[in-house]
Amino acid sequence: MLQSIPVDYGEYMNKPLQRYSLFQTTDADKAREMVSKVYCDHILKPHQSGPIDACHNRVNLSAVSVNYMQYGTDIHVEPGFLDRFFLFQLPLEGSAQIITGKEDFTTTVGTSSAINPTDYTKMRWNKECKKLLVQVRAEAMESRLSRLLMRPIDKPILFDSQVRSSNKQAHSWWQQIKHLVTELEDGMDPWRSRHILEDLERHLLTSLLYSFNHNYLDDLLAQESQAAPKHVKRAEDYILSHLKEPISIDDLVAVTGVSQRSLFEGFRQFRGTSPMKYVFQLRLENVREELRDSGSDRNVTDIALKWGFTQLGRFSVAYKKVYGESPPNTLRQ
Repeated sequence: MLQSIPVDYGEYMNKPLQRYSLFQTTDADKAREMVSKVYCDHILKPHQSGPIDACHNRVNLSAVSVNYMQYGTDIHVEPGFLDRFFLFQLPLEGSAQIITGKEDFTTTVGTSSAINPTDYTKMRWNKECKKLLVQVRAEAMESRLSRLLMRPIDKPILFDSQVRSSNKQAHSWWQQIKHLVTELEDGMDPWRSRHILEDLERHLLTSLLYSFNHNYLDDLLAQESQAAPKHVKRAEDYILSHLKEPISIDDLVAVTGVSQRSLFEGFRQFRGTSPMKYVFQLRLENVREELRDSGSDRNVTDIALKWGFTQLGRFSVAYKKVYGESPPNTLRQ
């Protein structure tokens, strides 16, 4: 859907996403209040007294939002720990110092940064600084990575905060974001279909996870370079077609014609998990998708039972561990 096309950094002399203005103000307190509503509570301190020239344009897709921001003055921004979201930033003009975790670096035109929810962060924007920012909900990033790896993730995703200008894949991803900005300004309506919106976000997150450096990137690339053997693929096909039914390791042995040991070794080497954990994760993902799409007439118990979860307590604990929220919270959203 999105293609990487050449986009000149200088094209955004006018404010991007102007038709999606969230606010424009000369009052620092009002700017802090408005930004807090869509990001998180934070400290905002201009280096000098007097009016500022703050602007925030924002397009909220679903789990991803695309933003343009400026403050028009030298300013200290301290969000601390982000509230269950990742933030990717690209200066279009000016520069910003980023202090996050143990890193302290400066981003300028053409170089970007990635901020993790688990890293305490402070920033200093200079008065010329104008940025594109992409906000991604942590649960959406985790769910996409889990689906790409075809197994649960057992530790937080941690991106390298400083994105080097030599990272051509990251540069290409930002070109996609700029192309999306242009299409949105030209009247693109991704909200007209849930399927279009899901495909758009899925594409952006998949490309992001393969383009930026993070602690799961080697696993993703290793998976791409190794083709799973026939008995693993045969087991996967059986699992997908019988996911709502009881599945045992004996069923998989019978279907594949190999020993339990070979089956476990194949899944360990090529899927990074055991066969039955693979089944469990696929069921969790299907429950989550159905919870997010269900109306008020559905309940968690019905959906969990439909996908083969009979031990509801264990299901709830595992769901919250993987997605960072309880099943009823997903349903209410």
